[in-house]
Amino acid sequence: MNGFPTQEKPAAEPGFFSTPIGKIGLNVVLFVAGIALIQSPVMDMMVPQFD
Repeated sequence: MNGFPTQEKPAAEPGFFSTPIGKIGLNVVLFVAGIALIQSPVMDMMVPQFD
């Protein structure tokens, strides 16, 4: 309309993470990773040791 050529964006095909199962799976994986991080010795090393 304004004299500039326009390009139409191709329709993106739905990926795995755009489906409800993919979103639930991603949330479960992140939740398990968070619990594993909290239970790991890394969290104990991050706590300051007051003597």
